[in-house]
Amino acid sequence: MANSKQKNSSWLMPSFDGEFLNKSPAIKRKSSQILEKSVSNVSMDYDIIPKKKSTNSLSILLEASEPQKPSELVVSRQKQQEITDWLRYKVKRGKPSVLILTGPAGCGKTAAIRLLSKENGFDIAEWITPVDQAMDENNRIMRQGDRFEDFVIRVTRYSSVLNNYHSRLLLVKDFPNVFIEDKDAFLSFLERYFEIGKEPIVFVCTEIGNSKLLQTLFPSNIREKFDIDLININPVTQAAMKNSLKRIGDIFNSVASHIICVSQDKIEEILSNSIGDIRNAVINLIFISLKVPKGQEENKCNIREESLGLLHGVGRVINPKRIQTENSWKFVHDPDDIASYFQSQSTVFLSFLQENYLNTMRGIEEVNACANILSLADTLNSEWRDLNLTNVTLSFCIRGVMVMNEKPISGWNPVRKPANVRIEMRRCLAAAEVRWYESIINSKSKHTEELLDIDMEAIIE
Repeated sequence: MANSKQKNSSWLMPSFDGEFLNKSPAIKRKSSQILEKSVSNVSMDYDIIPKKKSTNSLSILLEASEPQKPSELVVSRQKQQEITDWLRYKVKRGKPSVLILTGPAGCGKTAAIRLLSKENGFDIAEWITPVDQAMDENNRIMRQGDRFEDFVIRVTRYSSVLNNYHSRLLLVKDFPNVFIEDKDAFLSFLERYFEIGKEPIVFVCTEIGNSKLLQTLFPSNIREKFDIDLININPVTQAAMKNSLKRIGDIFNSVASHIICVSQDKIEEILSNSIGDIRNAVINLIFISLKVPKGQEENKCNIREESLGLLHGVGRVINPKRIQTENSWKFVHDPDDIASYFQSQSTVFLSFLQENYLNTMRGIEEVNACANILSLADTLNSEWRDLNLTNVTLSFCIRGVMVMNEKPISGWNPVRKPANVRIEMRRCLAAAEVRWYESIINSKSKHTEELLDIDMEAIIE
């Protein structure tokens, strides 16, 4: 019994013995040492502190070039003030409101609304159309329009606890295709939003080619019904483009100087070909400013010593310069080199030549010959079954016009943009259609009057 009590007491002693309590700090030290060793091993194998992002990525360069204050935006001050006024005075907390931003691609619509919204205390939530399919609570595939409506309602009704902004704004650039095909579905979405929505929405409509997104989804009667505001952004001006490219060039030289070298000549080259698209200009500036590694300056690819703009190329063709060497001569600018620059836009280049070749011609014989050359080149360029024919056609046209214009008229001749033939053709077809319908209506009305006269005569008799 004593032995059992001794065994029991010995079994219970470690829990209450002071000696065990004195040893506990040593155990804690051992555990802390083990923990420190494990943490040191983890820190050696894995970097807990994130490293600085590499500047070799195109997305990082584009992110670094984004404007950080309103003065760096390429949008005019007037349009910035219109957007700011809408955010301050038209948007009311807890009530729905819609703004439509329209304009050509690359005019700074998205950058302006993002920056000005943050300046006025708005947190931006952007809708991006998902590629994968989603299932609802009944394991049924959700339609794209239903997912968009669910996203908008959730974002505009519930705020996040992870930011310090007092308001939220929903940005929609990528419209679901189902709304473009089904206008009634988009109208029902707007009605539902204006019933239960509580945060503003900004729709960005980019004008690309013959896009009629604004007329399809937001006709004038819909805008008047829901009191939707519209702000149209103009293309980027040359002055704003120049200032922005200079600022971005300085950023690239400081952030990625090991792979990019932006010079003033390259900025001027981009400006000569700019069409008001700042996004396209920045991407082109990146690629033409890339440094070529040593030993790869000359390779199998033909590297051009200069980049030729469209207007300069047309000027070299319609105002050719020759070098006389004894009994022979040659062009200062090789026609084949000019043709190699515009292989991808041969139709546009031929249109510019047809619009401007008469500016430097002296005699009617040269004009007749150039007209025949351009007509034949236009016919050959429409042949799509042989890809090599485009290069031959462009070289033939450029060489022919340069050879025939022996003594071009000197002086300043601005290059004119060719008229849009398709628009004129549509106008002519529309006018012809109207005249045709009028002829049918008039003929029917005359025939009806003749029948009425015959009936009246029969009644009288």
